[in-house]
Amino acid sequence: MRRTRKILIGIGGGLVLLLIVAWIAIASYDWNRAKPWLTETVGHAIGRSVTIDGDLRVSWQRDPELRGWRAWIPGMRVSAADVTVGNAEWAKTPTFATLKGIEFDLSVLPLLLHTVSIPSMRFIEPSAHFERLADGRDNWTIAASDDKTPSPWQLDLGRIAFDQGEFTVLDRQNTLDAKLHVETLKASMAFDDIVAQQQATSRQEATLRVGADGVKKLAARADKQAEPARADTSAVQRYGFSVKVEGTFKGLPVHGIGKIGGVLALKHTDRPFPLHADVRIGDTRIAFVGTLTDPTDLDALDLRLWLSGKSLAQLYDILKITLPDSPPYATEGHLIGRFTAHDKKLRYENFSARVGGSDLGGDLLYETKSPRPLLSGKVESDLLQFRDLAPLIGAGPVRSETSDKDAPAQPAGKVLPVEPFRPERWQKMDADVRFTGDRVFRDAELPIHKVDTRIVMDNAVLSLDPLKFRLAFGDVTSSLRMDGRTAPIKAALKLSARGMQLARMIPAAQATNIKLGQANAEANLQASGDSVSALLGVASGELKLVLDRGTISKALVETAGLNVPNIIVAKLFGDKQVDINCAAADFVATDGVLDARLFLIDTDIAAIDVTGKINLASEQLDLTVHPNSKGLRLLSLRSPIHVQGPFKQPDVSIDKGALILRGAGAVVLGVIAAPVAALLPLTSANIGGDDDDNRCTPVLAQMQHAATAPNTRKAPTKKE
Repeated sequence: MRRTRKILIGIGGGLVLLLIVAWIAIASYDWNRAKPWLTETVGHAIGRSVTIDGDLRVSWQRDPELRGWRAWIPGMRVSAADVTVGNAEWAKTPTFATLKGIEFDLSVLPLLLHTVSIPSMRFIEPSAHFERLADGRDNWTIAASDDKTPSPWQLDLGRIAFDQGEFTVLDRQNTLDAKLHVETLKASMAFDDIVAQQQATSRQEATLRVGADGVKKLAARADKQAEPARADTSAVQRYGFSVKVEGTFKGLPVHGIGKIGGVLALKHTDRPFPLHADVRIGDTRIAFVGTLTDPTDLDALDLRLWLSGKSLAQLYDILKITLPDSPPYATEGHLIGRFTAHDKKLRYENFSARVGGSDLGGDLLYETKSPRPLLSGKVESDLLQFRDLAPLIGAGPVRSETSDKDAPAQPAGKVLPVEPFRPERWQKMDADVRFTGDRVFRDAELPIHKVDTRIVMDNAVLSLDPLKFRLAFGDVTSSLRMDGRTAPIKAALKLSARGMQLARMIPAAQATNIKLGQANAEANLQASGDSVSALLGVASGELKLVLDRGTISKALVETAGLNVPNIIVAKLFGDKQVDINCAAADFVATDGVLDARLFLIDTDIAAIDVTGKINLASEQLDLTVHPNSKGLRLLSLRSPIHVQGPFKQPDVSIDKGALILRGAGAVVLGVIAAPVAALLPLTSANIGGDDDDNRCTPVLAQMQHAATAPNTRKAPTKKE
C-alpha cells in the first residue's frame, strides 16, 4: 500500500510538474515565431490573406463572466496586434478589415474533444469594408472549402465584444452606399431611458407629418393598445456605444444616429443586446429601440418601432412592401423578428397609425415565401377619411414624390382620375389582409359605416371579396377584381345595395328642398384599362337604381315643366313638397357609354322621363329631360330640356323647336317592357321602411303593361 501510494503521488506530482512546465513554457514562449504558421493556416481556412504586423501573445487568464467551478479554471488569452485581412479578388478595395488588435479566450480542455471553444472575443478599433455585387456575391461570407471531407473540429463562440471603429457598406444589389462611425459613449445609458427619449422624439417628428391633433389621437390609440411594460428590464445591457451613419440608399440621402451595447452574447439569453436607431431615408424616418437576444433563436429581434413620412408608397423602395401613395403618415408599434435558415418573418403587432386624417391599427405579418413574400393580418379603423382612402382605389390620387414621374398630370377638364395603376409592383408581393372600418368621411359627409373586406393580392391579381359596408344606412355587398397580369388591367365589379337613404348621400338636397327616400341598386361592370378613367371609359355591363318614396320641391318640378304661373305663385307665396311615387333608372354600359334604357321620376303632379347617353370616356353628357305635367297647367310650356356638355360644366337648354302650347293630361311613358321587368326585382323588398306597400312596384307594373299600348311618343333609338 505504501508503494502504491508513492506511485500515485509520483504520478500526480509529475502531472502537476508537467502542467507547471507547460504553463511556464506557454507563458514564456515567443509566439511571434508562430505567426507565419498561424496566418497561413487561418488564411487558408477563410480563403483570404491574413497578416499580423504586431505582437502575437498567449497568456493564462480566468474568464470573469463565467460562474461556478469553471470560473476557477484559467484559459488561454490570445492577442494579436495590427491585424489585416485581405479582400475578395473582385472587391473594390484590397483590404477587407484592419484591426488595431484582436483578443480572444481559448478553453484548453475542450481541445481534447476537438472543439475550439472561445468564450469571448474582442475586436479593438476595427475598420471594415463590406461589399456586395448586383449578382449577390458578398465579401463577408467565408468561402466553403473545396475539400468535401467534414472537419473533425467544431467552433464554439460565446460572446463578441464591440469597440469603436469605422465601417463602410457598398451594396450594389440594394443600391446602398453608407459609412458608419462607432465610438464609446461618455456615459452608458439605460434601456428604459432610451425608450422614453425616442418616443418623445418620434412623436415630435410625427407632429410635422400629421399635426398636433393627429399625434394626440395616435398617442391615445397607441397607449391604449400597447402591451404591458416589461416587468424587468434590468437584465438588458446598458448602451455603451453610439453609431452615426451617412450615405445614400436608392439615390436618397441617408443619415442618422443609433446606440448599441458592448457585448453580444451568442449563446445565452440572460443579457439581451440593446439596439437603437433613428435614421432618415429621404422623406421617411425610421426609429426603433429594442433588443437582439440570440441571432440563432426564432424570436431574436424585439423592437419598438416608429415610422413617419410623406407617403406610404416610399416604403416600397425601403422595405419592398407594396403600398399606395398616401397623405403624410406616422405609425408606431411592436416589431418582432423570426429568422430561420429558410424563412424570415416580421410581425408588426398592436400598431397604431395616422394617415392624413385617418386612424388605423392592427397586426401584420410579413413572410419571405416563394415565389413572392406575403403580407397578411388584420387592420381596423375607427375613422377613415375618404380622401386618404382614395389613392387605394385610384380616385383622386395623392401626387407625391413617389408617384410615377412619367404619369400624366390630372387634366383640368377631367373628373375621372388618370393616374395609372402600378401592376409591376403588384407582382413583387402577395397579400391577404382583413380590413374593418367603423366610419368613412369625406369633406362633405359620405355616410359609409361598418366597412368589412378581405384584400387579397395573389400573383398580381388584386381582389376585394367580399367588400361589405353600410352606405347611407343601407347595406352594400360587392366584389372587385383587378388582374394586373394582363396589359391593360382587366377589372370586374359586382354590387348590390339595399335600403340606401339617398338624402344622406346628397348634402345639396336640403339646399334645394329635396327629401329623398330609400333606394336599391345593382351594378355589374367589366372593363380593361390602366387607370380609373381608362377602365370606366371602356366599361360594359348594367347599372340599375330604384328610389321609393320621398318628396321633391313643387317649384323645382314646375320649373322643369316650365309651368310659368305656378312658378310665379311658388316664388310669391312659398313652396311646398310634392310626393315622389317612384324614381327608377336602368343604364346599359357599352364601351364606356351609358345608355338610359329607363330613367324616370314619377310624382303626383308630373312624370319626368329622361333619355340619352353618358359617355364616360369623353366625360360628356347628352341627356334630354321630358317633363310631362299631370292635370291642368295654365301656360304650361312642356318643352324637352337638353343637358349636354362635359361633366364639370354641363349646359342646360330648352328645345325651342318644341316650345308650343300642348294639351294637359296624364302621359303614358313610351318605354319598352324589358327595362321595367329588370327593375321589378329591386322593388321586392319594402325599402320604404314602414308597413305601407312599396310604391314603385305598382308604378313599374303599370308601365310594363302600358308598353303594349300605343305610345304617345316614339321610343328613343340609339341615334336619338
